[in-house]
Amino acid sequence: MMGGIINRVGPIILIVVYMKVDLVVKNGSLVSPRGVVEGGVAIEDGVIVAVAREPQLPDADRVIDARGLVVLPGVLDGHVHAVLPPEDSSSGTKAAARGGITTVLEMPGSQLGGFNPDQLREIRDLFEKTSYVDFCIHAGCASGYPEGNLTEMWRMGATGIKFFVSSAGPDWPQTFDGEIIDRFSEMARVGALALVHAENDKIIRDNEARIAREGRRDYATHLEARPPIAEAECGERVIRYLRETGCRGLIVHTSLPETVWIARRASLEGVGVHVETCPQYLYLTEDDVRERGPWAKFAPPARSEETRAEMWRLLGAGLIDTVASDHAPYSRESKEAGLDDMMAAPNGIPGLETLLPLLLNGVNEGRLSLERLAAVVSENSARLYGIYPRKGVLQVGSDGDLVLVDMRRRMRIRGDDLLTACGWTPYEGLEVRGVPVHSVVRGRLVLEDCEVVASEGDGAFVPRLGS
Repeated sequence: MMGGIINRVGPIILIVVYMKVDLVVKNGSLVSPRGVVEGGVAIEDGVIVAVAREPQLPDADRVIDARGLVVLPGVLDGHVHAVLPPEDSSSGTKAAARGGITTVLEMPGSQLGGFNPDQLREIRDLFEKTSYVDFCIHAGCASGYPEGNLTEMWRMGATGIKFFVSSAGPDWPQTFDGEIIDRFSEMARVGALALVHAENDKIIRDNEARIAREGRRDYATHLEARPPIAEAECGERVIRYLRETGCRGLIVHTSLPETVWIARRASLEGVGVHVETCPQYLYLTEDDVRERGPWAKFAPPARSEETRAEMWRLLGAGLIDTVASDHAPYSRESKEAGLDDMMAAPNGIPGLETLLPLLLNGVNEGRLSLERLAAVVSENSARLYGIYPRKGVLQVGSDGDLVLVDMRRRMRIRGDDLLTACGWTPYEGLEVRGVPVHSVVRGRLVLEDCEVVASEGDGAFVPRLGS
């Protein structure tokens, strides 16, 4: 137990702490979007109670010396499909823990739709029993549900509501433009956040029909079916819908600089639009798709080398709000269907365990700063999804979530070494520098020396604040 006295002197807050706390992490380089400072964190009953240099930190039942390590606020992955066979909520969140992620935000999908309040409760119950890390739940907008359905799920604590403009497949009743605008209008009335997969459905369908008529099965068909114009046109259209309705929105898994700039201009004009990208758009290109086929198949597709370089530049410059994995761990068997016919393989790649190492490698390569990293995987995400300041920041009163990173340590990514149930990775053989070695969730050690030490059910549901 501990107690404390708070003295305020101008803008400086001095916290005098006495007795013992549960955990102290000391001698680390503490990172926020505003800078890097040397110091430590004290956690009691799952909450940060002090952020200070070592002489001002209290005694603790457990002390972790972070000398030589970088200490990030808890890392959020805002775009996760953990329940996608062979993955389930247990193996998926354990993989997240291995990757240094402290909170996953589960997306709806064909296995767990999240299309109505009852489905949202089922997802929550499942993750409460099985999750290794804390979790939030995004709801899904499918056609045919009554007005008010999205409002009810938002008020239940959903952190976002997923929309597809292109088809998501037969298990997700497709919403077309008129219904999307109606639902945006409903959501605007309660301040809800739309998460939009923005690709032009008609362009994709017409291209797929042409490819089928030509009898083609080669790997490049994926690139031709979903060209850049399909994403750029749809992103601009969706942003117009957000402007007209007053709804807030996030364009997810953005692959194009054009979409980033359109969103940026709209944001400066008062539109509540934000942009997410993923490591696959920073590391993979259309050449990988042509060479590796289904193992590099996701949607929107990887783009040109020039586009990849520009996405890194925009990320480093602060024009992209968040980075997430879009973890979609399809089985080897389902992906192998694309070896003979590219169009037969599902869209999606695993990414939970590689999200943070790939971005840390980008820091070491000088592509973005530690401060920008803390913004796009912690604070920006927590603010966007309505769980700040509980998550995403190292400050008194916030959850005791943090990740200790060894920026010098190297790791070669291999599918056989990953915990994700699919057992493969599109980054096979890539060596990265910068590895999460320890992580803490609400004061409880989850990752220790790169090994998961948490258990099923240790994770807690994190509803949106104010829900």
